[in-house]
Amino acid sequence: MDICINFWKEGYNVLVLGFYLWKGLSKNLAAVPIEYAEKAVKWLKEEQGIEKIAMTGASTGAGYTLICASYIPEITCIIPVVPFDYVLEGTTPSNKRMHCAVYTWRGESVPYTEVPMLDEGMLNWLNMARKAKGYGLSRFMRFGYDYMSEGLNPDSRIKVENCNADILFLAAKDDDCWPSDVAVPRMLKVLEDNNYPHRVESKIYDKASHALVDGIDAFSGMTKFLFKKIIPAEKNYPKECEAARQDSLKRIIKFIEEWQ
Repeated sequence: MDICINFWKEGYNVLVLGFYLWKGLSKNLAAVPIEYAEKAVKWLKEEQGIEKIAMTGASTGAGYTLICASYIPEITCIIPVVPFDYVLEGTTPSNKRMHCAVYTWRGESVPYTEVPMLDEGMLNWLNMARKAKGYGLSRFMRFGYDYMSEGLNPDSRIKVENCNADILFLAAKDDDCWPSDVAVPRMLKVLEDNNYPHRVESKIYDKASHALVDGIDAFSGMTKFLFKKIIPAEKNYPKECEAARQDSLKRIIKFIEEWQ
């Protein structure tokens, strides 16, 4: 939420959308409607008189930002922070398969990549990551995405080339959680190959974590302890990770100012 406060301090109107987990919303990361953002855009433009709409999000929120912009042309600026560029199968909070996409459009699942490795249970996933060189339990999520990389359904790729927006990609090299450092160059190539007509910028930080958003320093107690000890990059490069967060905030504000 701190990044939203920073936008507000800069004089921007800010609308925060929770697309799952929040009160009244599904607890499953599955069947999240893209129309949810579409309705928000319509309300901002028609009811609030907001002429230009930008959208940003980190991690799963970055994926939602990408796919929303690829379907909704009124979104003309996006900042996906540590994004992934494929839609996967939806899951429950206990990591059970939902046999549908994370996102829907007009009531139907968008194309997605299935996650059959969950059929063996999360303990099997964790055990595989523990034994895999360069991963371990602290990087079990990255292991899962890398393990699935060869089996990604080509149709499940988010069609970033369909966006009608200026784009600022931000990612962390060797991201501990998922391959944002692979996804961003892949999307940049797609945009270049398609002669994308809008402004595109990117930054992949050499020493940063998946938590590439301002406000992490406000954590306290057990949350702060676990955050600093569990995420490898935060444990190994705490100063660099915080510096990357502050730099990313400056880049975001500058990008939006230039878009305006």
